[in-house]
Amino acid sequence: MSIVEAIVLAIVQGLTEFLPISSSGHLVLARWLFGWEDPGLDFDVAVHVGTLAAILFAFRREVWGVLKGLQADAGTVEGLRPRRLVWLGLIGTIPMVIVGGLLYETLQDELRDATTAGAFLLATGAMIGGAEWRTRRRCDASPLVSLDERRSLAIGIAQCLAILPGISRSGMCMVAGMAMGQGREAAARWAFWLSMPALAGAGVLAVAALIDGQESVDAAALTAGALVSFATALLAIRALLWLVRGRSLIPFAGYCLVVGLAVLIARAAGA
Repeated sequence: MSIVEAIVLAIVQGLTEFLPISSSGHLVLARWLFGWEDPGLDFDVAVHVGTLAAILFAFRREVWGVLKGLQADAGTVEGLRPRRLVWLGLIGTIPMVIVGGLLYETLQDELRDATTAGAFLLATGAMIGGAEWRTRRRCDASPLVSLDERRSLAIGIAQCLAILPGISRSGMCMVAGMAMGQGREAAARWAFWLSMPALAGAGVLAVAALIDGQESVDAAALTAGALVSFATALLAIRALLWLVRGRSLIPFAGYCLVVGLAVLIARAAGA
Protein backbone atom coordinates (compact mmCIF):
# COMPACT_ATOMS: atom_id res chain seq x y z
CA MET A 1 0.00 0.00 0.00
CA SER A 2 1.11 3.56 -0.65
CA ILE A 3 1.93 6.17 1.99
CA VAL A 4 -1.14 8.17 0.91
CA GLU A 5 -3.44 5.18 1.45
CA ALA A 6 -1.84 4.50 4.84
CA ILE A 7 -2.32 8.10 5.98
CA VAL A 8 -5.93 8.34 4.80
CA LEU A 9 -6.94 5.04 6.37
CA ALA A 10 -5.06 5.86 9.59
CA ILE A 11 -6.92 9.18 9.84
CA VAL A 12 -10.21 7.33 9.39
CA GLN A 13 -9.24 4.72 11.99
CA GLY A 14 -7.97 7.25 14.51
CA LEU A 15 -10.95 9.59 14.31
CA THR A 16 -13.64 6.92 14.28
CA GLU A 17 -12.27 4.41 16.81
CA PHE A 18 -13.40 6.46 19.80
CA LEU A 19 -16.13 8.65 18.33
CA PRO A 20 -19.46 6.72 18.29
CA ILE A 21 -19.56 6.34 14.50
CA SER A 22 -17.80 2.97 13.89
CA SER A 23 -14.19 2.66 12.77
CA SER A 24 -14.72 -0.69 11.06
CA GLY A 25 -17.64 0.66 9.05
CA HIS A 26 -15.74 3.75 7.97
CA LEU A 27 -12.69 1.74 6.91
CA VAL A 28 -14.94 -0.43 4.74
CA LEU A 29 -16.55 2.67 3.22
CA ALA A 30 -13.22 4.40 2.65
CA ARG A 31 -11.91 1.42 0.69
CA TRP A 32 -15.16 1.25 -1.27
CA LEU A 33 -15.10 4.95 -2.14
CA PHE A 34 -11.49 4.97 -3.30
CA GLY A 35 -11.44 1.49 -4.80
CA TRP A 36 -8.58 0.37 -2.56
CA GLU A 37 -7.75 -3.18 -1.59
CA ASP A 38 -7.79 -4.36 2.00
CA PRO A 39 -4.50 -3.02 3.46
CA GLY A 40 -3.76 -6.29 5.20
CA LEU A 41 -3.19 -7.53 8.72
CA ASP A 42 0.12 -5.75 9.14
CA PHE A 43 -1.66 -2.41 8.73
CA ASP A 44 -4.37 -3.50 11.19
CA VAL A 45 -1.66 -4.15 13.76
CA ALA A 46 -0.05 -0.76 13.14
CA VAL A 47 -3.22 1.30 13.56
CA HIS A 48 -4.31 -0.71 16.60
CA VAL A 49 -0.95 0.05 18.19
CA GLY A 50 -1.45 3.74 17.39
CA THR A 51 -4.97 3.96 18.81
CA LEU A 52 -4.09 1.92 21.91
CA ALA A 53 -1.12 4.20 22.55
CA ALA A 54 -3.45 7.21 22.21
CA ILE A 55 -5.93 6.04 24.85
CA LEU A 56 -3.13 5.04 27.23
CA PHE A 57 -1.55 8.46 26.78
CA ALA A 58 -4.84 10.32 27.22
CA PHE A 59 -5.61 8.35 30.41
CA ARG A 60 -2.00 8.12 31.59
CA ARG A 61 -2.70 9.65 35.02
CA GLU A 62 -5.65 7.34 35.64
CA VAL A 63 -3.76 4.26 34.39
CA TRP A 64 -0.75 5.17 36.54
CA GLY A 65 -3.07 5.66 39.51
CA VAL A 66 -4.46 2.15 39.02
CA LEU A 67 -1.01 0.61 38.67
CA LYS A 68 0.28 2.39 41.80
CA GLY A 69 -2.76 1.51 43.86
CA LEU A 70 -3.20 -2.14 42.85
CA GLN A 71 -0.87 -3.69 45.41
CA ALA A 72 -2.33 -1.96 48.46
CA ASP A 73 -5.68 -1.15 46.80
CA ALA A 74 -5.15 2.42 47.94
CA GLY A 75 -6.78 5.58 46.67
CA THR A 76 -9.51 5.87 44.05
CA VAL A 77 -9.58 6.23 40.27
CA GLU A 78 -12.82 7.36 38.63
CA GLY A 79 -14.40 7.05 42.08
CA LEU A 80 -13.47 3.37 42.39
CA ARG A 81 -10.74 1.46 44.22
CA PRO A 82 -8.04 0.29 41.76
CA ARG A 83 -8.76 -3.41 42.24
CA ARG A 84 -12.48 -2.76 41.89
CA LEU A 85 -11.95 -0.87 38.64
CA VAL A 86 -9.77 -3.65 37.21
CA TRP A 87 -12.29 -6.29 38.31
CA LEU A 88 -15.18 -4.47 36.63
CA GLY A 89 -13.06 -3.99 33.52
CA LEU A 90 -12.34 -7.72 33.42
CA ILE A 91 -16.05 -8.54 33.70
CA GLY A 92 -16.86 -6.08 30.93
CA THR A 93 -14.18 -7.58 28.66
CA ILE A 94 -15.10 -11.27 29.00
CA PRO A 95 -18.01 -11.14 26.49
CA MET A 96 -15.79 -9.59 23.79
CA VAL A 97 -13.08 -12.19 24.41
CA ILE A 98 -15.59 -14.99 23.90
CA VAL A 99 -17.42 -13.49 20.91
CA GLY A 100 -14.28 -12.12 19.29
CA GLY A 101 -12.43 -15.39 19.63
CA LEU A 102 -15.29 -17.39 18.12
CA LEU A 103 -16.68 -15.13 15.43
CA TYR A 104 -14.14 -12.42 14.53
CA GLU A 105 -12.65 -13.93 11.39
CA THR A 106 -15.97 -15.29 10.08
CA LEU A 107 -17.88 -12.03 10.47
CA GLN A 108 -15.03 -9.90 9.20
CA ASP A 109 -14.73 -12.01 6.05
CA GLU A 110 -18.44 -12.27 5.30
CA LEU A 111 -19.75 -8.82 6.27
CA ARG A 112 -17.03 -6.36 5.27
CA ASP A 113 -18.84 -4.69 2.38
CA ALA A 114 -20.31 -1.21 1.88
CA THR A 115 -23.96 -2.29 1.91
CA THR A 116 -23.63 -4.04 5.25
CA ALA A 117 -21.65 -1.15 6.74
CA GLY A 118 -24.29 1.34 5.58
CA ALA A 119 -27.12 -0.70 7.09
CA PHE A 120 -25.35 -1.09 10.42
CA LEU A 121 -24.50 2.63 10.49
CA LEU A 122 -28.25 3.27 10.36
CA ALA A 123 -28.66 0.95 13.34
CA THR A 124 -25.89 2.75 15.23
CA GLY A 125 -27.48 6.13 14.57
CA ALA A 126 -30.90 4.93 15.69
CA MET A 127 -29.58 3.45 18.94
CA ILE A 128 -27.50 6.52 19.81
CA GLY A 129 -30.46 8.77 19.07
CA GLY A 130 -32.70 6.63 21.26
CA ALA A 131 -30.23 6.69 24.15
CA GLU A 132 -29.85 10.45 23.88
CA TRP A 133 -33.61 10.95 23.85
CA ARG A 134 -33.91 8.77 26.97
CA THR A 135 -31.12 10.59 28.81
CA ARG A 136 -32.05 14.14 27.75
CA ARG A 137 -30.96 16.57 30.44
CA ARG A 138 -29.62 14.02 32.89
CA CYS A 139 -25.82 14.15 33.05
CA ASP A 140 -24.05 12.70 36.07
CA ALA A 141 -20.50 13.37 37.19
CA SER A 142 -17.67 11.48 35.54
CA PRO A 143 -16.64 9.14 38.44
CA LEU A 144 -18.01 5.64 37.92
CA VAL A 145 -19.27 5.15 41.47
CA SER A 146 -22.58 3.65 40.32
CA LEU A 147 -20.92 0.97 38.19
CA ASP A 148 -21.32 -2.62 39.39
CA GLU A 149 -20.80 -6.14 38.02
CA ARG A 150 -24.23 -6.37 36.41
CA ARG A 151 -23.88 -3.06 34.58
CA SER A 152 -20.34 -3.77 33.47
CA LEU A 153 -21.33 -7.18 32.09
CA ALA A 154 -24.30 -5.67 30.24
CA ILE A 155 -22.08 -2.97 28.73
CA GLY A 156 -19.55 -5.64 27.73
CA ILE A 157 -22.26 -7.65 26.00
CA ALA A 158 -23.41 -4.55 24.13
CA GLN A 159 -19.80 -3.92 23.09
CA CYS A 160 -19.80 -7.27 21.29
CA LEU A 161 -22.15 -5.86 18.64
CA ALA A 162 -19.19 -3.81 17.38
CA ILE A 163 -17.78 -6.92 15.75
CA LEU A 164 -20.25 -6.03 12.98
CA PRO A 165 -18.82 -3.36 10.61
CA GLY A 166 -20.88 -0.21 11.02
CA ILE A 167 -21.76 -0.83 14.67
CA SER A 168 -19.73 1.50 16.88
CA ARG A 169 -17.95 -0.09 19.86
CA SER A 170 -17.82 3.14 21.84
CA GLY A 171 -21.36 3.95 20.76
CA MET A 172 -22.75 0.65 22.01
CA CYS A 173 -20.92 1.01 25.34
CA MET A 174 -22.37 4.48 25.75
CA VAL A 175 -25.87 3.41 24.71
CA ALA A 176 -25.86 0.55 27.23
CA GLY A 177 -24.43 2.71 30.01
CA MET A 178 -26.92 5.51 29.42
CA ALA A 179 -29.78 2.99 29.30
CA MET A 180 -28.79 1.88 32.82
CA GLY A 181 -28.69 5.36 34.28
CA GLN A 182 -25.23 6.67 33.48
CA GLY A 183 -24.85 10.16 32.11
CA ARG A 184 -22.99 10.82 28.88
CA GLU A 185 -19.60 11.52 30.44
CA ALA A 186 -19.57 8.51 32.76
CA ALA A 187 -20.72 6.26 29.89
CA ALA A 188 -18.03 7.67 27.60
CA ARG A 189 -15.28 7.27 30.17
CA TRP A 190 -16.16 3.62 30.82
CA ALA A 191 -16.22 3.05 27.05
CA PHE A 192 -12.65 4.39 27.00
CA TRP A 193 -11.59 2.04 29.80
CA LEU A 194 -13.09 -0.96 27.99
CA SER A 195 -11.36 0.11 24.78
CA MET A 196 -7.94 -0.65 26.27
CA PRO A 197 -8.32 -4.44 26.52
CA ALA A 198 -10.49 -4.49 23.38
CA LEU A 199 -7.82 -2.79 21.28
CA ALA A 200 -5.06 -4.89 22.82
CA GLY A 201 -7.02 -8.07 22.10
CA ALA A 202 -7.77 -7.06 18.51
CA GLY A 203 -4.09 -6.32 18.04
CA VAL A 204 -3.13 -9.74 19.38
CA LEU A 205 -5.58 -11.45 17.00
CA ALA A 206 -4.17 -9.48 14.09
CA VAL A 207 -0.58 -10.32 15.06
CA ALA A 208 -1.44 -14.02 15.33
CA ALA A 209 -3.08 -14.00 11.91
CA LEU A 210 -0.19 -12.00 10.48
CA ILE A 211 2.37 -14.52 11.75
CA ASP A 212 0.30 -17.39 10.42
CA GLY A 213 -0.10 -15.73 7.01
CA GLN A 214 3.47 -14.43 6.82
CA GLU A 215 2.48 -11.23 5.01
CA SER A 216 5.09 -8.78 3.77
CA VAL A 217 5.50 -5.55 5.70
CA ASP A 218 5.90 -2.05 4.23
CA ALA A 219 7.77 -0.35 7.06
CA ALA A 220 7.22 3.23 5.86
CA ALA A 221 3.47 2.82 5.39
CA LEU A 222 3.08 1.04 8.73
CA THR A 223 5.04 3.70 10.59
CA ALA A 224 2.93 6.42 9.00
CA GLY A 225 -0.24 4.52 9.87
CA ALA A 226 0.73 4.08 13.51
CA LEU A 227 1.78 7.72 14.00
CA VAL A 228 -1.22 9.22 12.20
CA SER A 229 -3.71 6.95 13.98
CA PHE A 230 -2.14 7.93 17.31
CA ALA A 231 -2.45 11.66 16.62
CA THR A 232 -5.99 11.54 15.24
CA ALA A 233 -7.21 9.15 17.95
CA LEU A 234 -5.87 11.49 20.63
CA LEU A 235 -7.78 14.34 19.01
CA ALA A 236 -10.96 12.26 18.89
CA ILE A 237 -10.66 11.27 22.57
CA ARG A 238 -10.31 14.87 23.70
CA ALA A 239 -13.12 16.00 21.40
CA LEU A 240 -15.53 13.35 22.71
CA LEU A 241 -14.75 14.11 26.37
CA TRP A 242 -15.44 17.78 25.66
CA LEU A 243 -18.67 17.04 23.80
CA VAL A 244 -20.19 14.75 26.43
CA ARG A 245 -19.84 17.35 29.19
CA GLY A 246 -23.35 18.75 29.08
CA ARG A 247 -23.77 18.47 25.32
CA SER A 248 -25.66 16.10 23.06
CA LEU A 249 -24.83 12.96 21.09
CA ILE A 250 -27.51 13.79 18.52
CA PRO A 251 -24.96 15.07 15.93
CA PHE A 252 -23.31 11.64 15.95
CA ALA A 253 -26.68 9.92 15.58
CA GLY A 254 -27.62 12.22 12.71
CA TYR A 255 -24.27 11.68 11.00
CA CYS A 256 -24.60 7.88 11.13
CA LEU A 257 -28.15 8.02 9.80
CA VAL A 258 -27.28 10.34 6.93
CA VAL A 259 -24.14 8.44 5.89
CA GLY A 260 -25.80 5.03 6.24
CA LEU A 261 -28.80 6.12 4.14
CA ALA A 262 -26.57 7.74 1.50
CA VAL A 263 -24.52 4.55 1.18
CA LEU A 264 -27.59 2.36 0.80
CA ILE A 265 -29.06 4.67 -1.84
CA ALA A 266 -25.76 4.68 -3.74
CA ARG A 267 -25.51 0.89 -3.58
CA ALA A 268 -29.11 0.51 -4.75
CA ALA A 269 -28.27 2.77 -7.69
CA GLY A 270 -25.42 0.47 -8.64
CA ALA A 271 -22.43 2.36 -7.20
